[in-house]
Amino acid sequence: MHELDLQREIEMFEYLLTQILEIETFTEGFDEDAFLRNSMAKNASLMKLIIFGEYSARIDERLKVRFSEIQWQLIKAARNYYAHVYHGINWRIVWEVIAIELPGLRKNIENIIEVLESEKQNAKTNQ
Repeated sequence: MHELDLQREIEMFEYLLTQILEIETFTEGFDEDAFLRNSMAKNASLMKLIIFGEYSARIDERLKVRFSEIQWQLIKAARNYYAHVYHGINWRIVWEVIAIELPGLRKNIENIIEVLESEKQNAKTNQ
């Protein structure tokens, strides 16, 4: 992959990581009940999940295949559901995604950034 392509992908993954970090900030110290009672935290977190899904669709397909530990299709489907269901959101499921799925996803995204940064450095030294 060309260095500029790598840089673009790194920036995309960093943006995805930012969405996760912001959700963590919105929900820090919350348990499920507190989350369910706080409309600002719910709506802000949901928006970040939608943004995450939207931008994950822009990741190069080769990288999606390479980093298949992330369920790219499921993320896209969730984004489409959240963006179009409007008042039918099941907030308990949203909480489960935040509490259970996001920590592992964060770790995967951080690892991908590390791998791509290393590849970018290797490409520079091999020029």
